[in-house]
Amino acid sequence: MKTSYSIMIAAAFVSACSTELTTQAVSVRQISLAGAENCTFLGPVSGAEFFGLTVAGDAQSALNKVRNSVAEIGGNAFVLTQTISDDAGTVSHADAYSCK
Repeated sequence: MKTSYSIMIAAAFVSACSTELTTQAVSVRQISLAGAENCTFLGPVSGAEFFGLTVAGDAQSALNKVRNSVAEIGGNAFVLTQTISDDAGTVSHADAYSCK
């Protein structure tokens, strides 16, 4: 019984590491490079998540960190430039934009 309790605590701890979107980041959208033509480039951003429960969960959390970063610098869109995922985690790089 003690072992299963420890596993549940560990799972809750690891899953709690997932990054949620901020209120401002909810409206940040991913666009194509062609879609960024009439937008103002704000700079590069990145997000990383490691050792989550699943590779997909790490990837989503990394993208949430990208969206949060875009919102922090006043942007509302991003072009994903690179994502690297493996069993250990995900790192996503993007260019932030402000689009009308």
